[in-house]
Amino acid sequence: MSDLKLLTERLIENKKAEVQVKIKEAEAEKAQLLEESARSLAEEKAKQISLIDSRLARKFEQDKHTLQINKRNELLSEKQKMLKLVFNKAEEQMNQWTDTEFQQFLLSVLKQHKDSESIELILGQYSIDKVSDDWINKVAKEEVNIQLSTETISKKNGFILKKTGIEYNYLFDELVKDIKGQLVSSVSKQLFD
Repeated sequence: MSDLKLLTERLIENKKAEVQVKIKEAEAEKAQLLEESARSLAEEKAKQISLIDSRLARKFEQDKHTLQINKRNELLSEKQKMLKLVFNKAEEQMNQWTDTEFQQFLLSVLKQHKDSESIELILGQYSIDKVSDDWINKVAKEEVNIQLSTETISKKNGFILKKTGIEYNYLFDELVKDIKGQLVSSVSKQLFD
């Protein structure tokens, strides 16, 4: 019986040894799986962080670009306001010309048309008091054959010359509007450079 007991003990020991080997193999496999899972998770985490970083970088660039555009638009808007103010001020100063200044301007324009047979002068409503019939007869007629029209241009300052069916517009708001396109770049340089 002791042999049987010994044999049983050996079988039990062998089984225990086999079980211990299997446990060690299972633990090694478990450790390897945990290590692979940890590595896989670390790789996924790095990948996600990289994606988030690239999204954030794109978003940052978009926001930066948007801010630059907004800043440029605000600056352009302010420049346009300043330019408008400058040209409005120019028109305002023309509107405040004295009779003499207005007459000098009119005379310089008439000299450009001195080869004309006849010119009709139509004054703006706000310029009527700046030119008299007496001035037309004494000064302007020396340069050109001119007739002062009884017609006026409502709510305007300046004048229109009519000759042979063509109208030459010297209304101050129109003069400023016309010259604006030509002067805007030089005025901008003077104001903003």
